[in-house]
Amino acid sequence: MTIHYDFKTAPYAHQLTTLEACWDKSEWGLFLDMGTGKTFIALNNAAMLYDAGKIEGLLVIAPKGVYRNWTEKEIPKHLPDHIPARIATWRSPLDKKTRADINNLFTPNDDLNILVMNIDTLITKDGAMVIEKFLRSRACMMVIDESSLVKNGKAKRTKAAINFGKLAIFRRILTGSPVTKSPLDVYTQCEFLSPHLLGFSSFYGFRNRYATTARQAFGGRSFVQVTGYQNIDELQRILKEFTTRLTKD
Repeated sequence: MTIHYDFKTAPYAHQLTTLEACWDKSEWGLFLDMGTGKTFIALNNAAMLYDAGKIEGLLVIAPKGVYRNWTEKEIPKHLPDHIPARIATWRSPLDKKTRADINNLFTPNDDLNILVMNIDTLITKDGAMVIEKFLRSRACMMVIDESSLVKNGKAKRTKAAINFGKLAIFRRILTGSPVTKSPLDVYTQCEFLSPHLLGFSSFYGFRNRYATTARQAFGGRSFVQVTGYQNIDELQRILKEFTTRLTKD
């Protein structure tokens, strides 16, 4: 399939190829190095889905230090001009303008409603209430920028991200480094996309397939320690079915 679309900024060949592969998929991972255009792809993917009548909202969850960059720089730069958009950016504590911007998203409209929040809001009372209300109020695409931040399956924000993802019609994860320390890092990132993609119903089954382990004892307690990895070529083949991996090299 070749996409003919009214982009605001012309895509590079790899960006166009990626959009051709993923734009209408329920879940996709953008494992692209910094500077290769993950945000461009995500925003234009949302625009295409909006134009096709498949979504009415875009929820972006991004790291605390960079999430405002989406609304201050990336959206104005890359969202196509023909897309009518209402945008709200979370700020804590909530000031009058922020509350007004968020409330504006819930008034009847035909625009693409965009809500940008930092990842820490996933586990705050106010933030979680807004996220759930937003996802339940319309068909949405949910994006997690720098998804390696939800690689820890025991962390509260990881569990929250996965649960909120179930309310989104489309899900995307963006990161240049899906694996920071271990191939096992991809499990919860992919679980956010869909619990069925990797073929395992639990992290332990996934670990047993792709890692070697040994039981260790310390201080009167025993625990399982990962000693190495296996079947990595198989894992990479599976990931290719629902991700795009691109490096600058």
